[in-house]
Amino acid sequence: MKITILGTGRIGGTLGQKWANAGHSIIYGVRDTEGKRAAVKFDDDGVQVGFETIGTAIAKGEVIVVAIPGSAVAEMVAEHGHAMGGKIVIDASNNMQAPKMHALDTIAEAAPGAKLFRAFNSLGWENFAQPIFDGLPADLFYCGVEAAEALAVVENLITDVGMRPVRVGGLEKVDIVEGVTRLWFALAQQRGRHLAFKMLIGAGA
Repeated sequence: MKITILGTGRIGGTLGQKWANAGHSIIYGVRDTEGKRAAVKFDDDGVQVGFETIGTAIAKGEVIVVAIPGSAVAEMVAEHGHAMGGKIVIDASNNMQAPKMHALDTIAEAAPGAKLFRAFNSLGWENFAQPIFDGLPADLFYCGVEAAEALAVVENLITDVGMRPVRVGGLEKVDIVEGVTRLWFALAQQRGRHLAFKMLIGAGA
């Protein structure tokens, strides 16, 4: 699958490495294709990774992952949102200073028909790099549109990172996912950043 990642920081770099190793073709959308590529470091031979301008990268991708700083999303979407229309778009950004950390409303307005998801925003990059705790994969709580094919794609991408996908519900449940983000940051300040969550279900449930 062709995955476009907007953002070459720790989140975008780590996710791209995991997905490339799982056999996906990764395209990074960047402002300067010759500039510094931050956390993106691919060492494996044969890994398919490209760097394109943001507009070109969006046009090529089947899935678009927004992993730029949350404060920069509105400007990017104003210019390129129309190209995301009809595609699977995963908002992994966090605008910690805004009333809403997510950018789903902004993306939806600019990208008609986009299949929107909120995922990969509630944990630090360290947990995507090392998602196994005592032999068990961490859970990734997410929400998104009720579209079977798109849901399967997103869940497969979560699994390819090494985590277990747990869908909280549709986009109306985004506040719950945001709450997981706030919980993670609060606990990480006390216990360190390599910290994740696991949903446990009792027998007979």
